[in-house]
Amino acid sequence: MKAKVKATGEIINIANYAKVTLDQCDSWGNPIELGFDEVEILQEPTSDIDWEQRRYEIARECVAVLMRNEITLEDAAKISVEQADTLITELKK
Repeated sequence: MKAKVKATGEIINIANYAKVTLDQCDSWGNPIELGFDEVEILQEPTSDIDWEQRRYEIARECVAVLMRNEITLEDAAKISVEQADTLITELKK
């Protein structure tokens, strides 16, 4: 998790503690600590999507639909993977 120090705009890494400890020290050599009211918590974008799993699921659904038509499994698989790749490319935008 990251936070931005309101006073300076500096972005720092933090843990879930009561105070944020900076990489800097005061004039006595003690680590500088800030309260959470002195920083702005920043949400980091997560990419928890397993795109290979999603590709498989999309292709599987496409194959099921295409097999209802008179088409070979090989052709259905090829078309399904192409469609899955196209859809994933659009979703990632």
